[in-house]
Amino acid sequence: MVFLCPHLLSAQNDRAAWEAYVNMNHFLQPFWTADTIYSEAVMPIKDGDQNAEGRLLFKAKKILSVKDTYLQKEYKKRRDWKYRNGKIILTKKSTAPYFTRNELVFDQKKEGISLRGKKEGSFVLFSEKGLLQSRQLAVTYIKKKTDEWEGAVPAYAENLLPGTLDKLKTGRPLKIVFYGNSIETGANSSITLNQPPYLPTWPEMIVYNLQNHYSGSVQFKNVSKGGMSAKWGLENTNLLVNAEQPDLVIIGFGMNDGTGKVPPEVFIEQIKGMMQTVRAANAHCEFIVIATMLANPEAIHSQIQRDYLKPVTALAGKGVAIADMTSVHGELLRHKAYQDMTGNNINHPNDYLARWYAQVIGALLIP
Repeated sequence: MVFLCPHLLSAQNDRAAWEAYVNMNHFLQPFWTADTIYSEAVMPIKDGDQNAEGRLLFKAKKILSVKDTYLQKEYKKRRDWKYRNGKIILTKKSTAPYFTRNELVFDQKKEGISLRGKKEGSFVLFSEKGLLQSRQLAVTYIKKKTDEWEGAVPAYAENLLPGTLDKLKTGRPLKIVFYGNSIETGANSSITLNQPPYLPTWPEMIVYNLQNHYSGSVQFKNVSKGGMSAKWGLENTNLLVNAEQPDLVIIGFGMNDGTGKVPPEVFIEQIKGMMQTVRAANAHCEFIVIATMLANPEAIHSQIQRDYLKPVTALAGKGVAIADMTSVHGELLRHKAYQDMTGNNINHPNDYLARWYAQVIGALLIP
């Protein structure tokens, strides 16, 4: 079944947008099972006098292409870059973009493009307008078979979400509501920036993936709002979620709560309260609760998001599955720079990390 999201329809006349659409299945193949990794984001960073470089997640058997983040310009091997020990290294004559280390963290506020850092007196580069993406590269490569993903792998939630999966497998209509903060709205995805490759937001990618695998109708509504915490979520559940009469609610709070140091016990009671409010109106509704990605460790926004993982994980049971992006992002950060995966350098994913969101949640619903 063909799925065209509203965002993509408006950009479909652009060739890059169309190419992104027809390659959607490449983008949604789970990174932990794929042999070929498509458009992995890499931010070359220059330290001192060394050439700018960025790390790949896996060791590469063969690099197929190195392009700009818009998938429009290809950089040439040897002239622009070389590959060594898991890294893309820019040559001195390269025309590929990069950041220097002191452009990312500095000690003088830069009006409009900086926020306070975690270290006293420091500032961190910040932009919601595509600055980070303009210097990221998209690397497509065949990975070495000996190099495998060592992080958490989501399991098909057959026993946790029986109602949802029964509807999907039997072709009956399914209504999904996405409920969270700016991460759930798709902030800083290329489609929301109106920039190539116009990749849909991760909630839209999930719906595309479900419609591509199952025969029934999958409707969705995203009632998320940027800047919000679980307290706001609890206060507005009846108004925003119950009004849609969903079969499945995908809940994604925690980033802003962690920044504000909301105690884990308070945060988790608010998440439970949302589910109780929905179940009071619809006892058969099921949930996927997302353990949030992490904030830039050098930014003031990085506080206690990790502390929510254990209580969120404990919510799992019949009718509730967990999408553990906290552990996934933590494992990614063991191998790659934060700037490889962010759209604003603070707390939003770029297209690459958004694909992880879509893949992790998709794996709960697609065997």
